[in-house]
Amino acid sequence: MERNIANAKLLLEKAMPSRDFELIDELLSPDTPIVRAGFADLYALTGDAIPQEGNFRHWIEAGWKPLSSALTDMTSVATDIVASENTVMMKYRMTALHSGTFAGAPATNKRVEWEEIAVLHYNANGVCTSGWFMCQELSLSQQLGYKFQLNKK
Repeated sequence: MERNIANAKLLLEKAMPSRDFELIDELLSPDTPIVRAGFADLYALTGDAIPQEGNFRHWIEAGWKPLSSALTDMTSVATDIVASENTVMMKYRMTALHSGTFAGAPATNKRVEWEEIAVLHYNANGVCTSGWFMCQELSLSQQLGYKFQLNKK
């Protein structure tokens, strides 16, 4: 269990924010599914072509690379970790510089921040075998400049 916690922190606090794609590959099994990407609802709402689910490694190519190119200078810090046998749930706070177009929103060149939760499952070798993510999409979209209004029909 301790190895799984260490690997979850390595993936979410180091490898993904620093765009260390080689390390990400080491921490994921080749067929790891991503059940829900962290920005799935925001992508769907804005019509962004980034995949919302599928193979985690494929999502890194098609989803995380463009996302982390628009949200740069990223940091991630775990605030809560709960683990049991082969499962690690981690709540973490991310910050980034909104330096490129993300989910249809042009760069603001301001720092944005959000909290996210990941539920990761591991095999006996400490390699991630599935991932589920949920983040504060509404808060982040407002920081990106989206405005919301109620359609009163």
